[in-house]
Order: sequence, then C-alpha cells, then structure tokens
Amino acid sequence: MKNQITEQNRKVVDKFFVALETQKFEILKEVFSIEGKQLNPYSPAGFPKSFDGADAIFKQYSGLTANFGKMSFPRQIFATEDPDFFFVKFKGEIEIKSGGKYENDYLGTFRLANGKILEYTEYFNQVVMAKAFNIQL
Repeated sequence: MKNQITEQNRKVVDKFFVALETQKFEILKEVFSIEGKQLNPYSPAGFPKSFDGADAIFKQYSGLTANFGKMSFPRQIFATEDPDFFFVKFKGEIEIKSGGKYENDYLGTFRLANGKILEYTEYFNQVVMAKAFNIQL
C-alpha cells in the first residue's frame, strides 16, 4: 500500500514539472490542493515569499509566458520514508523572450495529502537569479 501511494504521488510531483514544460498551466489546478502553497524562502526583496492557494499558483505560473519561452526542468525525484514527502533536485533551463537564457539549480520539497500537493518549497541560488535579472540582493 505504501509503495502504491509513493508511486502515485511521484507521478503527481512529476506532473507539476510537465505542466511547466508544456505550458499547460491548468494542470497546476489539478495537482495542487485548493489550499496548496508554494513557499519561496529565498526570494529576494520585492518578490513574494509564498503563493497561497491553487488559483494563486496557477496565476503565477501562467503569467510567466509574458517573459519566458521554452522551459525545461531536468529532474531527479527522490522518495522518502514518508510516501507523502519528496525531494526534487532539478535544473531550470528557461528561454528569456528578450534574449538569453536563465539557468539555475534548485531543490524542491513537496508535501502531499490525498494525492494533491499541499506544500511545495523552492530553494535556488539567489546570486544566479540576481545576475540574470539585474536584481539587487
């Protein structure tokens, strides 16, 4: 039973990345619980520390297409002893429409309940982000 839940949840986590890569952002409303959150503990000043609720997460990601083209997230998904908790090590390879690429290294944690993402926490290299977008840290 535990292995079955782990595999089902692994597919949900992977579907999050597929939604971004295919830019089918409506999938985010399927994989996040209504009260799901994305936490951004390392976001620089002026950027939200969280997106609260599936609708807010959908709005955030669907807005990315204004500035970004193709997005790719090569990833490794690591299950833990808890079938509802995963670590994901991934790279962001993102085309910037005004020219260039934004590439960063990430670690994400995903906490699920009832087959939906309750909490996604994203950790990334702030220095790389600041240089790519000319942000003062």
